[in-house]
This record gives sequence, structure tokens and C-alpha cells, in this order.
Amino acid sequence: MDSLSKKKIAEANELLSDAAKAMKTSLFKRKPDLDTAADAYSKAGTCFKTAKEFQNAIQAFQNAAQCYEQNNSYFSAAKQHEQVGIIANEMKSFSLVYDSFYKSAELMILGGTRDSAGILLERGASMLKSSDPESSLKLVKRAIQVAEVEDKNHQLVTMYENAVNLSLKINNYTEAVQLIDSSYELLEKIGTSEQIIRYILTVCLIHLSKDDWVSAKNYLEKMKQRFSLSCRADELLEIYDEKEDEKFKDLIKNYLSYAVDNEALKIANRIIKSKEWISSIQETKVTQSHTHNQTDQTSHMNEKKSQQADEEEFPDGLL
Repeated sequence: MDSLSKKKIAEANELLSDAAKAMKTSLFKRKPDLDTAADAYSKAGTCFKTAKEFQNAIQAFQNAAQCYEQNNSYFSAAKQHEQVGIIANEMKSFSLVYDSFYKSAELMILGGTRDSAGILLERGASMLKSSDPESSLKLVKRAIQVAEVEDKNHQLVTMYENAVNLSLKINNYTEAVQLIDSSYELLEKIGTSEQIIRYILTVCLIHLSKDDWVSAKNYLEKMKQRFSLSCRADELLEIYDEKEDEKFKDLIKNYLSYAVDNEALKIANRIIKSKEWISSIQETKVTQSHTHNQTDQTSHMNEKKSQQADEEEFPDGLL
């Protein structure tokens, strides 16, 4: 342990002692001095954090948050939980990251600072995006609820997009479709046609990934009635229905690669790599080959019949 860490730990322990004194009551001191204790706990947490004594730092910040909350200082309490979340992320304690940022945001709302609550929820979601996408999705959905009250339309578009991608990432397709359907009214309001097309293609791909061409077709028809937009979703469904492997791959490369988000593109790639798709392609090839052979045989038979008819009509020597 270096000298700076030793110094900070010693400083933190002194501050904890000050906090303990502030929390004591006596005959002449009926109530604890919550402000003094909270300030001392918070400073101790910062010292422990600097010294990389993370468990002690978390405990100190949580004690500070409790004191601030008891004293109705919700903003300050929220900032302590935010610090816990940041440390927990460094420790890879992802459940604590979620709990801390969620608690921090709720305290911000309680204190009347909804904007700060939304920022905290998005920050926590960003930290958990790769490591714990399910918890990240929960934080984003809560951020959406907060933003909807404030009518922050442009922020909501981004939040919905993040939520949809997280749902696709964890293969929760039902959630993804529900989020997409919920966002259409917002997208109509602010005129984001590209995002609407992206979502229509995404839902079609979700249905096709389940080999449910009928649901994909029905959904597309419903969206065409609602929106006057031009996209290549009809082409996507036709290629899928006809099991045109090369055309599907070409569509992915030259259209879907920029028309949908990365998680939806993964669905398209999984479709063409799936056993069901490969099996369907092989069956289609066998059927086409059989049909081709039958056509050749029929053509050959017709040709032979025609030749026989000519021979009967014009016997040898009469031609």
C-alpha cells in the first residue's frame, strides 16, 4: 500500500469517528446531527475510494445517503447512491450498480429533479448495457416513464431505440414488438419516417425468424395502411417466401445492413444460417430439380410423339 492510500485511510477513519459522534444522542442532545454525520460519511467514502478500499467506501456512502434521506435532503442522498453505483461498476458488482442507480433516480424524483433522475437512469443503463442487458433494459424503461411525463420527445426516440435494441439483444422479441408499437405515435408526431421504416423491417424480421410469414405479411399490410412510406419490406417477404437464398443475402448486404439497427441485422443473418432455412433451401432445390426433370421428360415425350406422328403421316419414300 502506498503512502497516499495509507494517508487517505487514516483520514477516512477519523471522519468515521466524527460521524459516529454526530449520530450519538444524550440527555442534552435528543436528536442526532444528521447533516454533520452525512457530510463526514460522504468525505470518508471519498477517501476510501481514493485508496481503492471499495467495500469501505460503499458502506460510508450508503451511511451518508441514509442520513441525508432521513433529513429529507433527497438530492444529496441520491448523489451518494450514484457514487456507490460507480464503485460497484468498477468492482463488477452489476446487481449493486442497478440497485444504486435506480435508488438514486427515485430519490431525485422524490426531490423534484426529474431531469437528473433521467440522466442517472441512462447512465446506469449505459454501464450495464454489455454486462447485464436485462437490468439495463429495466433502467431504460424507467427512464422512458420519467421522460414521458416531461414530454421530452426527441430524447424519448433515442430511449425507445435503446430499449428495443436491448430487448433484441436478450432475445425478448415480445418486449421489442411492444416497445416498437408504443413508439409509433411519438414517431408520427415528430416525423421520423426512417425510424418507422426501421421498426417495420425489424418486426417483419422477428416474425420471419419464427418462420411465421403470415404474421409478417399481416403486420406489414397493417403498417402500410397506417403509414404512407416506401420500403423494401414487400421484397423481403417475397424473397423469404420463395426461399431465394442468394437474393436474401444480397438484400442483407445491400439494404438491411444500413436500413435496420445492428441487433435486427443479426436476426436476418441468423435466419440464413439457421438449420430451418438451409433445409428449406435444399428442399426447394430438390423440388426445382424434380420439376425441371419432369419438364425435360415431358418435352422429350412430346418431341417423340411429334416425330412418330410425322412418320405415320409420311411413310418412307413419300416425303
